[in-house]
Amino acid sequence: MKKEIKEKYENGMTYYYCDEVDEWFPQFKDDNNLTYELQLPHFIYIPLIELDPVDEPDYQLTMWGIRRLNYLKQHKSGTYQRLMISGLWEHLVSVDKTCNKMEDLLMEQMCKAEGITEEMKRQDMMLWVGMRNNVKNRVREIIYHDYIYV
Repeated sequence: MKKEIKEKYENGMTYYYCDEVDEWFPQFKDDNNLTYELQLPHFIYIPLIELDPVDEPDYQLTMWGIRRLNYLKQHKSGTYQRLMISGLWEHLVSVDKTCNKMEDLLMEQMCKAEGITEEMKRQDMMLWVGMRNNVKNRVREIIYHDYIYV
């Protein structure tokens, strides 16, 4: 037999009636200004959280955004949970874009400083690839240290 859910509105609040204990239970707000609503038939209070619309729903995270997400989940669970409530997607997109720009900028500057040019590429391809990979690995370590593992 299904229970009938009784609701009443009084003084701007919603109340739910429980037959088993013959009481009305309110929807309420806590110290963090979160509104909780009674979920029937189990009489459990669940926070009502509204998610902000995503600004860039078509943005595809690259390796930097994904690695930041994995790091937060595995090593910074408090920060991850806080961001889940207040803008994880925006944080990941911001880190991802920043890391991609920084990677391009550092690659260009470090290659220029070490004399890795297109002329070197034409003269000795294997030397060019080796030096370029060395620079790429150093750039990635800098980005991990400054943006991902913080």
